[in-house]
Amino acid sequence: MKVISRLSVLATVCIAIGWTVASSPAQGHPTGMVVSTGTNPIVNVAGQLSSSAWVAVLTAPASQDIVVTDLVFSANHSGAGEPELRLASTTETVGRYFIFGGSYNGGGPAHFSLQTGIRIPAGDSLELNINTTNYVNYSLSGYYAQP
Repeated sequence: MKVISRLSVLATVCIAIGWTVASSPAQGHPTGMVVSTGTNPIVNVAGQLSSSAWVAVLTAPASQDIVVTDLVFSANHSGAGEPELRLASTTETVGRYFIFGGSYNGGGPAHFSLQTGIRIPAGDSLELNINTTNYVNYSLSGYYAQP
């Protein structure tokens, strides 16, 4: 009985210590010298596309990178789309998604919160192609960062 009591006390102490020192999730918005200073570091763009073609939707200034951390897409009522993102300088695909319009079962706006973000190097552009003839609304947000 004494051994069981000591083991339960030891287990309780170990659980308490584990809970106390457990790590918390990493924050996606860095602080310090990584984030640009001197202006509001937050950047947002939004728009609507209705044809399948590459369109520059966000261009980083020559002196700063941009990190896109959140994306929201929505298709028209009965449409669907496959938004694809790439960097203009390399034409490398950096994101591809599939969305349904609101009249589809379970369709509606799709929000993507990126843990590490999509970095747009200084002077480069992020291009979007919706890969459909339906209307697709988009909203991108992130922050300016040091190159």
